[in-house]
Amino acid sequence: MLLESLLAKTGYKRISNKKAMDIQDISFDSRNIKKDYLFIAIDGTDDDGHKYINSAIAYGASAIVITKDYEIYSKQYPNITVIETDDARIFLAEASAAFFNYPTHDMNLMGITGTKGKSTISYMIKNIYDKAEIGCAVIGTVGVAYNGKEISTSQTTPSSYELNNIFSLIKKEEITNCVMEVSSIALKTNRVYGLNYDIGMYTNLTQAHITAREHPDFEDYFAAKKRIFKISKKIIINNDDSNVRKAAEQYINSPSYKDNRQKIYTIGIDNKADITAINIVYENDSSSFTYNGLGYEIDIKIDMPGRFNIYNSLFAITACLLKGISADYIKQGMIDVVVKGRCEKVDIGKDYSIMIDYAHTPDSLEKLLIAVRETKNAGRIICLFGCGGDRDNSMRPMMGRIAGQNADFSIITSDNSRTEKPEDIISMIEAGIKQTEGRYICITDRTDAIAYAIHNAKKDDIIILAGKGHETYLDVMGKKTHYDEREIVHQILEGMK
Repeated sequence: MLLESLLAKTGYKRISNKKAMDIQDISFDSRNIKKDYLFIAIDGTDDDGHKYINSAIAYGASAIVITKDYEIYSKQYPNITVIETDDARIFLAEASAAFFNYPTHDMNLMGITGTKGKSTISYMIKNIYDKAEIGCAVIGTVGVAYNGKEISTSQTTPSSYELNNIFSLIKKEEITNCVMEVSSIALKTNRVYGLNYDIGMYTNLTQAHITAREHPDFEDYFAAKKRIFKISKKIIINNDDSNVRKAAEQYINSPSYKDNRQKIYTIGIDNKADITAINIVYENDSSSFTYNGLGYEIDIKIDMPGRFNIYNSLFAITACLLKGISADYIKQGMIDVVVKGRCEKVDIGKDYSIMIDYAHTPDSLEKLLIAVRETKNAGRIICLFGCGGDRDNSMRPMMGRIAGQNADFSIITSDNSRTEKPEDIISMIEAGIKQTEGRYICITDRTDAIAYAIHNAKKDDIIILAGKGHETYLDVMGKKTHYDEREIVHQILEGMK
């Protein structure tokens, strides 16, 4: 793409050594730079892209984008086109959309934000679209899925460049529907800048992601999530969540709402709402209810336990009804939806069961354990879990307390300790569980912990492997190694024969 054509679509400030050139690609990582690439120096949380300008030029960059020291760089690199912008992340979003020829302009986009529920809702929607034989792609924590293809991603919401690349791949498959998870950090750092969702969804907001790298405090987290309102034509919110309700109230009273007047649909079970669930029944790790709203009453059954999955269902069904999907396809799509690492049952052929779930925060672990308790009539709930390193350590004793209060037996182990010692994390969790009467054991090695759970399982027990979910790696002392709990379970069982 001609640099001049690309720049015409961006809000750059000034340029030195402007010349005609054909930009082969764009990157903000100097290690990916090749001849005639455009390098964008992003001042990030952990690093400053300006430090790598020399490397980018050495690898072949013919143009660079900077946000500071324009006079210095333009003199230092007289043979390189130097472009100054106020916000490198917004420039990246604008340039990426232009480079891939605006792939979302004729695409129906749905965006889901919230602390929990994003992955489950997105795969519920995709499964409904699949039943209706309408192409639909998913972008999120589990990865990218469309037309039977899967692409792994390192982030819940990828960079604006990666997103536009993904959208272009989806478009080539003639798919015009896409549902994506929208993380708080993506909203905060403009990864979704320029996107406009036909339907936005805001599920809930609980304590999470409060770190120096993400959000310094809850107020910052709250403010980031609230941005979903501005970039959605219609929006569905959880009226039972006080933080979501507060965010909606603030938005309705803002100038942005007065300008746009988006339709806001409320879902709820406890509070008055446009859409609700009645006749709720929990039985044998499944749930059934009647969807009531938008002029519909639809009897729904899902092979997932718990009240939180009722909320997830209400979001998915409402979004699909607003898109004109029939009730019959919705019922079919809901009954057999499977989401990797979300209440995922492992096929082991035993008189006890194993479930893998991504629950890695106090709120998600508590909801999961309560949900399993509601549907379980016999046997013990054995909860195996840990806490991630280099993350909010206030959650660790809270997780311990929750497990001690809601599980029959807990196994505290490691879970992506990153640069921290696993034993230090475990001791903080243990401090919380000691405040309860819950029975537990600490086993640092996660495989040994899983083996202990399996070797000691009894008839009708359910072993919950919490925290890893869809992840297929362990991150210990900054080194990632392959680790799939499904494989580990089957290896242990094979060794018992």
